[in-house]
Amino acid sequence: MKKVAKNILALSLSIIGLVPMSCKKDFLEVTPKGKLIAQKTADYDLILNQSSLHQFQTFSPGVMGDEVTGSPNFNTLGFGIMSLADQEAFKWADDIYLSTNTDSEIATMVKQIYLYNKVIKEVMSSTGGTEAQKKSILAEALAGRAWVNFILVNLYGKPYNAATAKTDLASPLFMNADVTQTTFTRATVQQLYDQIIADLTEAIPLLPANISNRARAARPSAQAILGKAYVFMQQWEKAAPLLNAFIASLPAATTNVGLYDYHKEFATGGTFLPIDPMYGPSRLMVDLDKEVAYMKSATRMYASGLDGVILSPATAALFTASDERLKFYSPQTWLTFETYPNGMMRAWGQSYANFGVTVPDVYLLAAECKARLGQTAEAAEDLKNFRLTRVSAADAPVPAAIVADKVALVKYIMEERIREMAVTGHRWFDMRRLSVDPDFAGTIGHTHQVIDIKGNITSTYTLKPDRLTMRFPIYVMDNNPGMTNNP
Repeated sequence: MKKVAKNILALSLSIIGLVPMSCKKDFLEVTPKGKLIAQKTADYDLILNQSSLHQFQTFSPGVMGDEVTGSPNFNTLGFGIMSLADQEAFKWADDIYLSTNTDSEIATMVKQIYLYNKVIKEVMSSTGGTEAQKKSILAEALAGRAWVNFILVNLYGKPYNAATAKTDLASPLFMNADVTQTTFTRATVQQLYDQIIADLTEAIPLLPANISNRARAARPSAQAILGKAYVFMQQWEKAAPLLNAFIASLPAATTNVGLYDYHKEFATGGTFLPIDPMYGPSRLMVDLDKEVAYMKSATRMYASGLDGVILSPATAALFTASDERLKFYSPQTWLTFETYPNGMMRAWGQSYANFGVTVPDVYLLAAECKARLGQTAEAAEDLKNFRLTRVSAADAPVPAAIVADKVALVKYIMEERIREMAVTGHRWFDMRRLSVDPDFAGTIGHTHQVIDIKGNITSTYTLKPDRLTMRFPIYVMDNNPGMTNNP
């Protein structure tokens, strides 16, 4: 993206210390200006440990799902709502960011993809490593690039529709590690998905067989990402074996990865205790979270104190009384401790939302695939076993009438996904893919409301179909007048 992309890349690289801010002449004669000074295989391995590849803050989808409501503090910047951009995202505004605001989702993703592209281009020519080590690092970078492209296509491209994906425009396809590049063209939705599939197909056989580090890609994690991509393409038969392979791999992981049993973790000595009266349960470290298999986490401001965005009454009503997940929500306002009306609650206790590979997400996607393929009894059994780690044994089974109806079962799974991942941003991505599915397009909400402490509606905002796709920020378009923005 012309000057903007160049500036974003140069800034990000200088921040993490991989590009010198000034260079002596003799240095320039050895290493061309604009290139990173990585040469050894170990250097490229270290690049993949950069914290900027694993944790980020700006991520608007966290307030864009249909499961949330604006609280009485919604209009209070820095106390109830994090920023003006979050307010605009909640309103599903056409332009979320001011023209002077250069901190955006695409800025975050471009910084990441530059590093992955650098490793992909150069690691096989590095020194000091074995061929196997180089291929493993290459594969990790390919998996990382695929993940970034999955996020980009689901922010700036229309939801995948096989009939139009070859013409629907999405993000540019960033394939070079070149800060001097000035010409970028938007790729199509199909081109981005094709690249995602190609990168992961190449990476999977070269990656470590077992998960040993949440910050680094392994074969099961890459299989999960590819499986999720196929879910978003509605190719259930391709998605299912990949998602199931991830689940089957968990016992062999050499780090602690799997499902938490919430009953155990909220019992004496459990991981989620103590429950702080101000901040909630003790689940604040993403790198220690058992359910995080591949760490790509966004800061979850609306579970870290701020309460401008909370659970809607309809979402709160989805939980049964025995659901241990309710302990990650408080019925009282932040700091003032007033009780929200209509059963609404604010999230607390978990300060991050993982968008890489999260174990519950994969379990529920795998169950969805079985349901979509007509394997309703198997899907219901898997869902019951999953719910046994969250709710009472009496509440865990799927009602028989729902099991017998494939459409009803998929809807139930989608509700379980809301119960599991509310106020994280995951619902926004589900809304997008459901919007092009005739059986489920009617299940997504199209209004956001802001309420006062008595439950009165003070504002209502309506989701337009065009806004299921984000527009590029104003500063990007100002510097790229030849590029077409989304409507």
